[in-house]
Amino acid sequence: MEHSIRLRKNLIYLPKTEEHNTVLAMTVIAELMKFGFLPSKEAREMLERASIAELIKFHDELISYLKMATGAESDYRPFWKGFPQEVMEKTEVELWLHQIIHYLSNGNYEPNEWTKNRPSAFEQPNYTIYKAGNSETLQKIFTDLVSANQSLTPQDLADVKWIAENKTVELPKIIPFKETLCAIAVIGLDVPVQTVTDVLRIAVGMSGGDVSLPKVPAALIKINAWSKELSANPAREKFKFRKFSRAERRRILALFEKTSCEASEAVLKDQRFIRLGEILHPGEYARQFPKTAAMFDRLRNEKVTSWFGRVNEGFKDSLAESLKILSERPGEFMRRVDWLVRTFDKNEVLREFEKVAKKVSNKVLFEAYTHFERRTNPLKNRTIMIKGARARTKLPDLEALDVETVSEVQKIIKNVLTEKFSKLPPLGAVWIDEELKNIPMPANMRSLSTALRPTIRGQRTAIGNQNAKVIRAFLHWFDERGSEDIDLTATFLGFGLCERIGWNGSHNAEIGCYSGDVRHRQGACAEYIDVNVAQSLKTGFKYVVLDARNYNGRGLNTVKECAFGYMEREFAEANEVFVPSTLANAVRLQSESVTTIVAVIDLETREYIFLDIDQTGIPVASANVTQILEAIKPYCEPPKFSVYDLLKMHAEARGQIITERDQAETRFDYAPFAESYGETLKFMGI
Repeated sequence: MEHSIRLRKNLIYLPKTEEHNTVLAMTVIAELMKFGFLPSKEAREMLERASIAELIKFHDELISYLKMATGAESDYRPFWKGFPQEVMEKTEVELWLHQIIHYLSNGNYEPNEWTKNRPSAFEQPNYTIYKAGNSETLQKIFTDLVSANQSLTPQDLADVKWIAENKTVELPKIIPFKETLCAIAVIGLDVPVQTVTDVLRIAVGMSGGDVSLPKVPAALIKINAWSKELSANPAREKFKFRKFSRAERRRILALFEKTSCEASEAVLKDQRFIRLGEILHPGEYARQFPKTAAMFDRLRNEKVTSWFGRVNEGFKDSLAESLKILSERPGEFMRRVDWLVRTFDKNEVLREFEKVAKKVSNKVLFEAYTHFERRTNPLKNRTIMIKGARARTKLPDLEALDVETVSEVQKIIKNVLTEKFSKLPPLGAVWIDEELKNIPMPANMRSLSTALRPTIRGQRTAIGNQNAKVIRAFLHWFDERGSEDIDLTATFLGFGLCERIGWNGSHNAEIGCYSGDVRHRQGACAEYIDVNVAQSLKTGFKYVVLDARNYNGRGLNTVKECAFGYMEREFAEANEVFVPSTLANAVRLQSESVTTIVAVIDLETREYIFLDIDQTGIPVASANVTQILEAIKPYCEPPKFSVYDLLKMHAEARGQIITERDQAETRFDYAPFAESYGETLKFMGI
């Protein structure tokens, strides 16, 4: 595990010995190159000086990980073995005839084996350079991740847990993000717990649940998207508290006792606290933990008014009283500023806001600044990605605010951030790469699927191999019982134009080619779609939307070895169909939804726009083109507040911006921020 954790940060570390195992080291390097990883000079030398045992351990762990990460665990076979040439040699009628026979045979029929030899051709791999780390690498990775005031990807959170459980680590002075703090506390490390909700998160984590405290799912769900029949929802099992030992119960109760034991906070999740109380039996320990016992007693036997209830009551009395209560929670004040300036005396609101803003976390300040970037215009068809979601939620329309109000709010926010940043070490003359305007601020990373190259939703990344004529999307899965029906679809969109390539669209067209629909075939299955970039653009298309759909109507997370990715191919008909070293990215599909849009290709700019978002409804591309357009629209527009804007704030507060890169003392290049959202988190601060 530790080698894969380092490799995800493009680092390796093996202890140096007196041995010179050059041949074995080069063999390991060659294996990693097949997956697109190339060593720096220092990394190569480190491998050569490692022991044989360490090299073998290193090889076995990383090859296993990379097979999983790239979707290369099995020998996945498409419907047409000679794809794409075999498909291009047949008419659409011939292709459909074979496809229909495959359906009628319930997946048993396949076309004859392809006997022609595939030509060989040199294709430029998408190499990622990994560097030599040191024995402190894991500690640094751990510190960087737990110091972030933002949600982490599931993979990064798993890495944090593994390091904490298996290595001796030093905790940073501040762990600002509650979910990360509580995940570490679950392991048993001593961290500062402040609120009763923190302790609830820890108890949930100790029971194997999600410390982000998502909404408890419905008791009954449809057995699939096609049916009205309901069955017990297995996801609810993850929301049940397990039976804790006496020692564990005392530990949890002791954590509660360290907090203020505010029943007014616990009442917001009263049913979950009551269920926890039934497991902990706080009454048995009333002498030892009196505040905790009293809180649980109030929750069960009294009508407790929440803090939000106090705020709402305050607004009935006077604006000054309500603002005073609201100021107790600066973050909540910030989230209500838009409503406050629309509803009450904006001058009074802004005076109080100026006092409160200094206490608001940077994360919330950035979110608010971004929100007000658009507030001088009416906001129609608003959507937002709420915590833990993988699809956007619609919000009510808002009328425009006057320019003066918006300017004042943003001025207050910017002044607060500038004051915070000015206390950091100076940067001197600063050069900022303009390409950083393509990277949005990290948000809701907790809901991202595991990816070979974790990417922020909406981030634009240039096609790595600009000589690539074809982008080959793939979908791999393993059908254990011959019961799966997973579909790969490419939707081509242009001004007044729409065309699909996939099972219910074209199989062979000038703009692309489809390897055939594999349905109910036991074993390792694959579907591929080639997108001809130049021809698609010439035909009038602007975007290509790449998605995966489970036609059985179940979540994609129920499908074994389900992976989606896209390769950059210079010679589509040459070499193997699947070449991991040409991958631009690959994603393990772990969503509970039946449909995931993984990425959009911008044909004009030759860029990928990474999405990893879900859609609901019937999993048929032709049935929801309007939904597809609505889903991708927020991400195809430039970010209102980008990483460039963040770094510009730092530069203005801590130095001066210059236009000549060579003359800069501090250079903010595109690559580090594009390759790791963690780099951005370092500048977001607390």
